[in-house]
Amino acid sequence: MADDGPLAGLTVVEMTGHRAGPFCGALLGDMGAEVVKIERPGVGDPARSQGVGPDQKSGYFMVNNRNKRSVTLDLKTDAGVDAARALLADADVFIENFGYGVTDRLGIGYDEIAAENPEIVYASIKGYGETGPDRERKGLDLILQAEAGIMSLTGPAGGEPVKVGQAIGDLTAGMFATIGILARLYERGTADGAAFTGKFDVGLFDAIVALLNEYVTNYSMDGAVPGPQGTTHQTLVPYQLFETADGHVVTGVPSDDSWDTFVDLIDRESIRAYQTNDQRYEHATEVTEVIQDAMRERTTDAWLRDLSEAGFPVGPINDVEAVVAHPQSRARGLVVEHEDPDWGSCLLTGHPIHFPGFDDHIRGPAPRLGEHTDEVFGELAPDQATLDAWVDAGAFGD
Repeated sequence: MADDGPLAGLTVVEMTGHRAGPFCGALLGDMGAEVVKIERPGVGDPARSQGVGPDQKSGYFMVNNRNKRSVTLDLKTDAGVDAARALLADADVFIENFGYGVTDRLGIGYDEIAAENPEIVYASIKGYGETGPDRERKGLDLILQAEAGIMSLTGPAGGEPVKVGQAIGDLTAGMFATIGILARLYERGTADGAAFTGKFDVGLFDAIVALLNEYVTNYSMDGAVPGPQGTTHQTLVPYQLFETADGHVVTGVPSDDSWDTFVDLIDRESIRAYQTNDQRYEHATEVTEVIQDAMRERTTDAWLRDLSEAGFPVGPINDVEAVVAHPQSRARGLVVEHEDPDWGSCLLTGHPIHFPGFDDHIRGPAPRLGEHTDEVFGELAPDQATLDAWVDAGAFGD
């Protein structure tokens, strides 16, 4: 399937469900890797039946499983485990996001696979990772957004915590897993004969705590525990959402040397004296109220034009429909027209990394359940007798 891209020639096997693991595999597939997805016979990835779309192929599944081939394996049978090990024996990467200890119990844990393929990169994505007191707990994005702290910072100022609108823990963990895979592949390529350990793990809890970023450091310095801040910034003033005469804009003043220009533009002399961000932060309520009063006097389009021409970052509040139609989305290939054999014409999000000379990230649709089982294992089996034995022993399900 993959004949181009920076990861062309890389073979990835994934045994994943829902979003974090599949998103990782999709990112690798977008960059040219050949990705084979192991699914349970008759059931498959639970995401197949969650959300909008045809039976067994929701949009949720489609966007995170493009550029992949699907095989079904019954890993409760010895033949299924044998077939899985044969598949992994020649793979460069294995991604799994099942519960703690599941792959070990199924006979495809790292030690078993590395014994036959010592150069494999083995990525495990878990709710809480594979160490620590919570390693065996089940973790879903909502729970981890709450427990890892990001919900405490999200929502209207002074209001109740709010979930981030997208599954940020799943998606970020998938991205971190992709980074880990690339790091391990680089390490493997530079090992120079030294012992190589390809296993690593990442947790959704880990990923969200990493997103807290400077909040943790600031807390260690002043002991203050921040709460929801709406659209404002934790240290920069102004930097937030403002109402206009007919809508909203978001804007900010990123440097002190542009403050006078901003004050001239909004025509509010009363706040000119607050020349530094520290002064504006100290008087944040006054400063933002004065700016808000000025913003309500003109339309969104007028502010977008004038603030942009003056060199200030500024943008509208776009919904999904507006983002789909946005000329920047189309120019950057971030929204891609796609023809699915089961759904027909639809849109997929594109790949966010742009490689010169390689723009065809989405080369194939998300697969039907088990669509490529015969093809993959027909190529893999050393002989027809082995393939027949796997079939007879229920390796691929009924």
